[in-house]
Amino acid sequence: MNNIVISTKAEMELTSRQDGLGYFQRDNPLLRHVVLRKRRDLERLGLIPSLPVDIHPSEDLPGPSHLFDGLSLYTSSAFDAALTAVNGFTKAYARRDKPAGFMKTLLLQRLCSSQAAAIGTAKALLGEEDLDDEVQEELDGDGFDAREDERRHLRIIIDALSGGQDPKLRAVEYFLDEHQTGPKSWRGMGCIVFSQYYETAAWMAGALSRNAPSQVVALYAGTGKSRLLVGGDATNVDRAQIKRLVAEREVRLVVATDAACEGLNLQTLGTLINVDLPWNPARLEQRIGRIKRFGQARSRVDMANLTYAGTIDEKVYRVLSERLRKSSDILGTLPETIDADWIDDIETLEERLRAYTVPRRRFDPFEARYGTDLLEPDTWAAASEVLARSDVEALLSNAWSTLKAT
Repeated sequence: MNNIVISTKAEMELTSRQDGLGYFQRDNPLLRHVVLRKRRDLERLGLIPSLPVDIHPSEDLPGPSHLFDGLSLYTSSAFDAALTAVNGFTKAYARRDKPAGFMKTLLLQRLCSSQAAAIGTAKALLGEEDLDDEVQEELDGDGFDAREDERRHLRIIIDALSGGQDPKLRAVEYFLDEHQTGPKSWRGMGCIVFSQYYETAAWMAGALSRNAPSQVVALYAGTGKSRLLVGGDATNVDRAQIKRLVAEREVRLVVATDAACEGLNLQTLGTLINVDLPWNPARLEQRIGRIKRFGQARSRVDMANLTYAGTIDEKVYRVLSERLRKSSDILGTLPETIDADWIDDIETLEERLRAYTVPRRRFDPFEARYGTDLLEPDTWAAASEVLARSDVEALLSNAWSTLKAT
């Protein structure tokens, strides 16, 4: 038989609101057994020191004039020819009566990443190399059969860029060896170099290894693509081995794709270089989060962002740079991605991004329950020990004690 008193109390508990929160927002099984602490929350509460991020180059700290035109790298006439060919290819592709936005974004982003990525993509569209997963997914696995006018523009991209020196390599080496932050170079403090494309990461890792043959360079990429390089010679390794070598400080220079954005702790490294600027701004937060972790020995960390002058990336970075300079915690203050049509007009881009100046906060049940005080009476949050999964499994595997008859 139902107990009317208990039923009434349960109904009141389930339907009442406290501080504007319903029952399952303020108290549910997950909240009872999990305390979620993010670094930004601990910094905001003053429980740990903040870890500022210094952005390079900036209006206050411009790059050297022989490499940088303002905040971006000088380009060559060959690069300009390739950029013109990208636009020509897009117009030719649009004649198929198909939306050309993806193809334009595809080539522009990869040209803005590195000359190696642009060459690799153009060759893949010509059928000379395999198309990567992103392109195949967009084409629904049908492949790409370039028409004559499209092939002409793709060939111009390859011919213009082949054999040329990419200024991004010189810029990375500048930050590693010449740009001083305190008594040590960035190479000495340890550095991770990020790109969103494997072609760029593989090219950069190989070039850095050949130019500094005494240093081990790790390439951290997708499954089966990770390497250790010495003097340009590569040895296949799995990602777990790279993690261990970095943690043990045996590797101080890592080149990574965004496959490393999650699950990789690099607090033994103190600097970061973005070879390209992802059009998903939240990835910047993920990237800097690889070194902005518990155990980071530095009181400040450094991040360099490389863009080519006269490109869409330069437009994006000019809009973002001031906000990046003022706040190293950009997640929640920017859109998850920048739509391709925003970038055609810089004024439109600035207007769209300005709408994200004030973070649009969503309800966080963990912050509501644990966001004000680490130690609350009568809650397990006051526990003095943290158990690892192995500890929990060991405790739960122990047999229950039995009472002996007396």
